[in-house]
Amino acid sequence: MSSSTSFKCQIFVRNLPKRTTAKQLQQYASRYGSVLDCYLTETDGEGFIEFNDRISVDVFMDKRPHTIDGNELQCQRCLPSNELQKPVKRIFIRGTVQQLTDNRLSNYFDKYGKILTCTIPKGKRNNTFTHFGYAFVAFDDEDAVDRIIQDKPHFIDGLELEVQKAEDLTRNRRTSLSRSPSSRSSRSPIRSLPINNTTTTNNNKRSRRESPSPQPIQIKRPIRNTEEFTIRQLEEENRRLHEHLIVSKRHFDEDIWKLRRELDDERRRYDQLKLEFDYVRRDLAHITTELQQKTSARHLNSNTKRDLSSRR
Repeated sequence: MSSSTSFKCQIFVRNLPKRTTAKQLQQYASRYGSVLDCYLTETDGEGFIEFNDRISVDVFMDKRPHTIDGNELQCQRCLPSNELQKPVKRIFIRGTVQQLTDNRLSNYFDKYGKILTCTIPKGKRNNTFTHFGYAFVAFDDEDAVDRIIQDKPHFIDGLELEVQKAEDLTRNRRTSLSRSPSSRSSRSPIRSLPINNTTTTNNNKRSRRESPSPQPIQIKRPIRNTEEFTIRQLEEENRRLHEHLIVSKRHFDEDIWKLRRELDDERRRYDQLKLEFDYVRRDLAHITTELQQKTSARHLNSNTKRDLSSRR
């Protein structure tokens, strides 16, 4: 299974109950299709489900909301790391949009879900109404947008469209670059070896005058091979260290993956803001030039009228 196909078959789940195990999550997800893998992340209440095919993913997402032990799960399709991971209901399209209409654009994306709005902004440029080169399509569900991102690239009549997630800029963005690390108690699989404390204290000592010193009793102890015992201890310690190394590496990989995903989100958001700022600045420059032309024409007309009146 290729990487692009594996992304299309995976679902990221949030708000899981704390006592939920990977086996319970897999049993719940198996109602909607064949499950290949299911595991929980170190963060409480998060996990991943990987189905055998995308049809099972579509069935699982269509049956939302899902609840386990009274908790409503927040489910989202997995996307590539270079895409915006935040769930949104709107897409931003650029490219050869000038050759398309609102109806053609809405008819193409109608197969992914219910469309609320489909707009191709137009305006006056050089005394002619024209397209600005981009468009927005809004849906009633975030899952439709995630499906569109998974199916990239998109073509309409041989024309390629550059599709991105469009974040609502009016919302208050208080998302930090990196999450605060969850409270991790230092639970190491390495356990200290038991130490036998053979020193015993006798608080009720008798004086030597009262009773004679007792004769030492010889106890026959079993002879133990110390070399074999130390080798067994070393093997057990080596096994525990290996398990601890595997767990630590997995936690490190998950943290790195989360940080990269959030960094990519910030980069995508910055590129979108920069692009929109360029469009607004370009429109403002056109408007100022038009105003200057109009004011200069008015002054010219007023001057000509004054000349004509003076000649008369």
